[in-house]
Amino acid sequence: MPIANSCSYLTSSGFGLELNDLDLADLNDQTRDILVKAFYQSGGVLLIRNQQHLTPKQLCDFAALFGVVEKNEKYNPDFLLPDYPEILRLGTLMEEGKRKALWIKSDEELLWHSDDTFRHPQPIGSCLYCLTAPKEGAATWYAGMNHAYDALSDDLKKRINPLTAVHSYDHLNELLRQTNPHRPPLSEELKANLPPITRPLVAEHPVTHNKSIYATNIHIERINGMDDKQARELLEELLSHATKPEFAFAHAWQPGDLVLWDNRCTMHAPSPFDDNKYERLMYRLTMNGEQIVGAVALNTA
Repeated sequence: MPIANSCSYLTSSGFGLELNDLDLADLNDQTRDILVKAFYQSGGVLLIRNQQHLTPKQLCDFAALFGVVEKNEKYNPDFLLPDYPEILRLGTLMEEGKRKALWIKSDEELLWHSDDTFRHPQPIGSCLYCLTAPKEGAATWYAGMNHAYDALSDDLKKRINPLTAVHSYDHLNELLRQTNPHRPPLSEELKANLPPITRPLVAEHPVTHNKSIYATNIHIERINGMDDKQARELLEELLSHATKPEFAFAHAWQPGDLVLWDNRCTMHAPSPFDDNKYERLMYRLTMNGEQIVGAVALNTA
């Protein structure tokens, strides 16, 4: 890779790359090529620091290198950056007593997931850009599911390769409502627009063709053909394996940090912080593109 002397791996297994000495405000053909190649060679996560100077347009241009940038139609318009619906504000931002950013309070338990596996097409990637970070807490964890799959025993691979799971937004929403009581139940319209999705438990990446564990525990309502106890035990076994230190790391945010990840082979999880003491503001962009094989919308009629 042409940036071998200006990058470093983020885990001992080789999952994740930090790219150094890049200015995303000054993209040229060579830089664009480096970024796209690094995205797929990283196993699913790129970290780029010192980008405080980026404009919203430059941030959108960067995200567009990796897919079609979404417009966040399903979110409250108050949470979107004015004139840039591609940018969803996350955090504690308030104006005149009203929330101006999506706020999901994190618990001590890490809620590992890949974004929006409950909808099809799923965003293939997400990007977080830090504007304000707490002095303690609020790290984001990332886990490389391709590297974790490769390290499974042959017997466990054979067991999980043919399995499929049902991913449900309603299941996720009810789970989040336990620690976010302000969050309403899903409307019947949302349930109809976002029906459950069947996805493979082992996904093949459409670009790299590497296999990954696709066990987004908090989104999975059930594993087809298994009773709930067996399914939860299997999901916990896979999650425990995939989040070992050799496959996972926690990123402590600083203003100007940008992290891009591939939802098709990466899980992430937010960690809590004292929101009575600290403010946090992040911009999130999501990209759509080529999907994993095997995702099927269920017929709920």
